[in-house]
Amino acid sequence: MLRDWIPHSDYQKKLRLKMLMHYETQRSRLLRLDKSISKIYLLNLDNLLPVIKPLYSDLGRPAKNQQGIVRSLVLMLDQQDYSITKWAFKVASDSLLFDICDFDGSAPAPASYYDFLVRLWMADRKLHLKRKLKVKRFTGKPRLKLKAGEKLPPKRSGTVRKLVDKAVRGKLKNFCPEVILQKIIARCVVDTSYQMGILGNKNDISVAFDGSPFYSGASHYGVKVCDCRSKGIYNCQCPRRFSDPDAKWGWDSYREQWFFGNTLFNVTASDSPYDLPIYIKMVQASRHDSITTVFALEDIFKLYPYMHFGSFIADGAMDNYPTYKLLKHHGILPFISLDSRTKAKFHYPHPDILCFDDCGRPICHGGIPLVYWGLCEPYRLKYRCWFGVQGLEPPKECKCSDSKYGKTVYIKPDFDPRMFTPVPRDSDAFKEKFKTRTSVERSNKRMFEDYAIEEYDARSAMMRTSLAALAVINIHLDAWIKHTNISFVGLLEPQVA
Repeated sequence: MLRDWIPHSDYQKKLRLKMLMHYETQRSRLLRLDKSISKIYLLNLDNLLPVIKPLYSDLGRPAKNQQGIVRSLVLMLDQQDYSITKWAFKVASDSLLFDICDFDGSAPAPASYYDFLVRLWMADRKLHLKRKLKVKRFTGKPRLKLKAGEKLPPKRSGTVRKLVDKAVRGKLKNFCPEVILQKIIARCVVDTSYQMGILGNKNDISVAFDGSPFYSGASHYGVKVCDCRSKGIYNCQCPRRFSDPDAKWGWDSYREQWFFGNTLFNVTASDSPYDLPIYIKMVQASRHDSITTVFALEDIFKLYPYMHFGSFIADGAMDNYPTYKLLKHHGILPFISLDSRTKAKFHYPHPDILCFDDCGRPICHGGIPLVYWGLCEPYRLKYRCWFGVQGLEPPKECKCSDSKYGKTVYIKPDFDPRMFTPVPRDSDAFKEKFKTRTSVERSNKRMFEDYAIEEYDARSAMMRTSLAALAVINIHLDAWIKHTNISFVGLLEPQVA
């Protein structure tokens, strides 16, 4: 069970009183930590209680310092300390950090930090430990090399369509071990940012989607349990144990290399002046972004029922008919670039068509109207050469194919939602809106470079997701300070005077 929860207003009063004492003895250090303390001062954890209370029993020994652990972890990432264990001991021995976190009694041991994070992760911890001890087949780095900017294709065709059909019917099932972390982000920071008006237009939120590789801190070689080394065999492919059973091989299209880890899927409010993320999800490195998008869309509707999402902005990885169907179902405008493979084929007028006649039939370069041959699902009109339909040999000057079937031409009609989007791709409105997709890239940069979450060498999806969630909280707190121009030391100085 949880001990008495301290309201945020009471915490702010206690913090000001405690910092007044430190102001007299550690003024220079307090000035250096002004922004960090201001962030913790603004972080309201009142909405955290209903999120985590179901995770604790109503009986037994009361758990304390849960609020302090959250503040301490946020402060750890802010200070870029790359070890929870070392940070826990540092806070315990530093009276200033101890008072900022507002711990009751003694500071929690490192085990208390890890126990809290494990509690937030909805997957079975015992199963994870069993997977770490289980001997598995060794899988080396794939040899396939993709082109620059190219992404791994989906493993199975039709997966996105099946998921979208379930989502439209309201029957999409999604096991999400990071759901508590997503709720903490939503209730503790995103809701406040929305009320502050820094997510963009409150009545029409635009969201940008993208996945980013998150490298594992573990070795992909694993730990050998065979006796090949004693026999002089050093390059064996025997089964072995892996310290990070959650990590898989994936393709990093930016660095053009294979990586061992997970994919961090990020959704940002693209019109926000501070590039604020509102949703994260950790998935297998080999999963295609189009699959994750379906689950992410359904999740953000549940997390933010009060928000109206007007625009969806993404790269060519989400350029598929089922995604357009799902967006239309939710009334969201798509701003998606064409897939690179489609761009090479998408040319109008069609290279095999000279023009169209008065009936709308395409005319081949020989001046003969092509014959309509039906609709190929989902959105392609098929036309065949007139001579091929009649079973005749075309004249030499009109022969454009050696096939007896004749030349075949496919045309995209104007009701094709993928080729002819509600806001045309060649319009200024589309181009201006699509430029805001870079917000998700800047958001990823803040997590991976400014807060250096990969430096922690996390060896589980749980730790990687937790670090990403703490980075998201810090990004929002940075935006609040910049937006309000608040200074904690500035609040203290009038009281000192």
